[in-house]
Amino acid sequence: MTTTNNLNIDFSLKKNNVDELFFNLSENPDGFKNKDFRYTLSLIYQTVEDEFKDVFLSPHAPARNTNFYMVNENGKLSFFITPTNNFEYYLKSKGSLFRFRPQVMENEVGYAMSLDLVMDYFGGFGDVVDMDALTPTFIYMNSLAHFVMKLIEKLYFIPTIKTKGSMFKIVYEPIIPNQQVARIINQFEENIPEKLFIKGEKPQNFVNDFIHNYMNYVIYKFLGIKAYKFKDVKSGTYMIKDLEQRSVMRGIDIAENFSQWFDELYLGKYDVIPFFKIEKLEDELFQLKVHIKNRKTDESVLIDELYHKDEIFGANSSDIAKIVEKQLNYAIRYMPELEDLFEDEDKLALDLNLNEVYKIITQTAYYLQKAQIEVILPKELVNIVVPRASINAKVKASRSQDLADIFNNSSSSKISLDDILDFSYEIAIGNDKISVEEFNKLVENSNGLIKYKNKYVLIDKEESKKIFEQIAKANFKSMSRMELIHASMSGQLAQYDFDYDDAFARVIQDFTKPIDVTPPETLKGELRPYQQTGLKWLWTNVSKGFGVCMADDMGLGKTIQIISLILKMKEEGTLKKPVLVICPTTLMGNWMKELQMFAPSLDAVIYHGAERQLDVKHDVILTTYAIMRIDVEELKKQSWGMVIVDEAQNIKNPDTAQTLAIKTLKADVKVAMTGTPVENRLTELWSIFDFINQGYLGSLREFQKSYAIPIERFKENSRAAKLKMSVSPFVLRRLKTDKHVISDLPEKMVLNEYCYLSKPQAVLYEKTLNEMMEKISSFSGINRRGNIFKLITALKQICNHPYQFLKSGEMGRELSGKMDKCISTVQSILDNGEKTLIFTQYKEMGDILCKVIAEECSTEPLFFHGSLTVPQREELINRFQNEEESKVMILSLKAGGTGLNLTSATNVIHYDLWWNPAVEDQATDRTYRIGQDKNVMVHRMITLGTFEEKIDEMLKAKKELADLAVYEGEKIITELSDEEIYEIFTLSA
Repeated sequence: MTTTNNLNIDFSLKKNNVDELFFNLSENPDGFKNKDFRYTLSLIYQTVEDEFKDVFLSPHAPARNTNFYMVNENGKLSFFITPTNNFEYYLKSKGSLFRFRPQVMENEVGYAMSLDLVMDYFGGFGDVVDMDALTPTFIYMNSLAHFVMKLIEKLYFIPTIKTKGSMFKIVYEPIIPNQQVARIINQFEENIPEKLFIKGEKPQNFVNDFIHNYMNYVIYKFLGIKAYKFKDVKSGTYMIKDLEQRSVMRGIDIAENFSQWFDELYLGKYDVIPFFKIEKLEDELFQLKVHIKNRKTDESVLIDELYHKDEIFGANSSDIAKIVEKQLNYAIRYMPELEDLFEDEDKLALDLNLNEVYKIITQTAYYLQKAQIEVILPKELVNIVVPRASINAKVKASRSQDLADIFNNSSSSKISLDDILDFSYEIAIGNDKISVEEFNKLVENSNGLIKYKNKYVLIDKEESKKIFEQIAKANFKSMSRMELIHASMSGQLAQYDFDYDDAFARVIQDFTKPIDVTPPETLKGELRPYQQTGLKWLWTNVSKGFGVCMADDMGLGKTIQIISLILKMKEEGTLKKPVLVICPTTLMGNWMKELQMFAPSLDAVIYHGAERQLDVKHDVILTTYAIMRIDVEELKKQSWGMVIVDEAQNIKNPDTAQTLAIKTLKADVKVAMTGTPVENRLTELWSIFDFINQGYLGSLREFQKSYAIPIERFKENSRAAKLKMSVSPFVLRRLKTDKHVISDLPEKMVLNEYCYLSKPQAVLYEKTLNEMMEKISSFSGINRRGNIFKLITALKQICNHPYQFLKSGEMGRELSGKMDKCISTVQSILDNGEKTLIFTQYKEMGDILCKVIAEECSTEPLFFHGSLTVPQREELINRFQNEEESKVMILSLKAGGTGLNLTSATNVIHYDLWWNPAVEDQATDRTYRIGQDKNVMVHRMITLGTFEEKIDEMLKAKKELADLAVYEGEKIITELSDEEIYEIFTLSA
């Protein structure tokens, strides 16, 4: 949300991802073995996230015509408030007036006060809307206080150490390296009132120091209020209470240990980082040198320059050295020999033998990578070869057709291969194959990293022993069809490489050949060329008994392709049982509308609501994830022709009750639809495949061993390539930017996004309609027209969000079907790394959207509205166009409908529709202008069963209405009879 403040500085900050801070953090500082510091710190962040907002809010009248001057006496800051009368109301409310006596300073009479008391005063304000008679010093200090509160609320703080003599304390300070935080602080520096200091000079780092001190004060005050939350922690003395501690106890430098521990929070986040480069000197001799890199400019130098130059990357070398030293101290934990590197400042290099390089590659690099410390290997070591057991399958004479029958038979039982294939075993070393006997000799004579022919090979005694045991136990004379096909596609069978002869290869080639298919005759619509390709892909897989994952980019028409498949299977007689579609509530309206539009021959029903009854006589049954969980026992009794899971990321976690329930459903064909088959972990892909083609990727444990761990932990590109080969036949993923797709797309795609009223909305809608229709019936002429306009506005607002109409209550997404749909759409757009504009007719709806999107999508929208000054508008446009993190801009239609060029957005959402396509087009054209080189997607939010749906259908049916101005469209409705008005506005099923 664009946070308001009296200086008009944009405080928009998305919530800081504190999980990243903890990535490299050990459980405790050195010397505190059995404590719980990491847990305590995480609990502090969690408590602030859950409970900080509004804790200090105690609204009171602002002191108008009152100056809040600063006083600097020998470096100690305080306030001088003048005149006294307006501030006395606040002091009286706190029972503190008796503590102060008026003083004279620079010929002004006022109160001298400490920082904490006055900042408590500012911290208690909500937004000050009425700016009348507020002084520049009030406005500045109030804005500064609110900024600090916002930093804390959004978790932009971090603990550090402050020492004084033999004592130290833990203090909380802002995370300055963040680009947005630095920008806002810079604006505060530029906006300091001319007469802020009444006595003494303004300190050089006034804004920074003030923010640091006030933040620390507020956080400790908050932790004191919430002290009961920390009653069971062992580390509270240090981190919860604002106390000084002895730096050294029992000979242990506690302050230094804490300092090093807190440094771990920053690892990977510095602008200047070290990296290690290993170069080959001879076949078995290498040398490591440390380089340092400026991540902002990508400039890098040898660490030697820290000792020979006064300045590096435009900064003092000693300052850079401190930052680099902190990161190298972390690296030394896992690579102690690094300390030897700095013994000779003239050399600053570390000689390594093959075994030492081997240790860095297999052990040390993993921990260095966590801190973003890169290890660059010589080209000879980039692809170190690890020996693997290899199976070679050879088709027996005249048995190729039998093998083809196995591939094309959809049986899931184990198949005997003894009569069809001969298996032999070898050891693969890169592309070379050697016999088991030859490998045994190699292992006997070497260990670790060795040079073999023209490559470096990793020989590990224990791993080699496992390979021999593998081959001794190997028995693949029977396996399932899924196991055989997976091995053929990936070249991987369990822990073995899988190879085959030419006869086997020809069978695979025939098996993967696509089957030509024409679009179904009953489809009421035309498939674009890439959608016809999609139908062919679906038909090929389904005809061979495979489930599929349709993962096309948002807006490419996944639904119409699946509907076409259903119709085609109906026409060909291969779909004789009902289809079950499971989707989020927000998509149910879209599914029903698209089925009605493109497949009116299909009998589709919604299985939802308190009165639902399952009737499997229908062609297509639509339900939600929530209903599926509740009614899973009933649903799994049925045998389905097809089960479709839309937004299949909802089954990405293999262990949840929802995922397990869906996988119990019996179906001839299973289809997953998602724009993001993998979001965080490869196990998400496994879970989707476990639904569509159970057993194809093995058990979860086998998958983790074969793919997830090698790819995610050890970055094994060869294993990633095998996984891609194995899943690619069953996953269709095309992007709007693909050349063969973009040529088929219109420059501007318009999608209607349908939703339903929530229960509270429906009740409020009907109540308001009935009450206002009574008034309309009792009036005539201008009074009648005025009340009809009020009805239109009221129902528009209710469809938007009950809060907009009631001006009170909660703003949650679940209270409005349209808001829920909008958030779902925005999340999909953000997942694709795209930007979007959201248009609304109402400023207050824009405020609601800002708040809900910020909370639900972890991004702070920009809000462009009529109240902004020209410079503020220009700044927002510049940020949206040029800042990577500015992904969402909300515009009130009147402010944002003309004169803007926002081509960085590839999506437009019309939250509430004007009844004039020309007005919508004008707003949409903010993104589709000269300079736009991508296709633009337009999402029109329409609430089903309400006047929004009926008016939209009228506009489609009666083209003459399309050119009416909004006012004219509404004016026509005012001329209708009461019965006609009621028919348009009443809720329909």
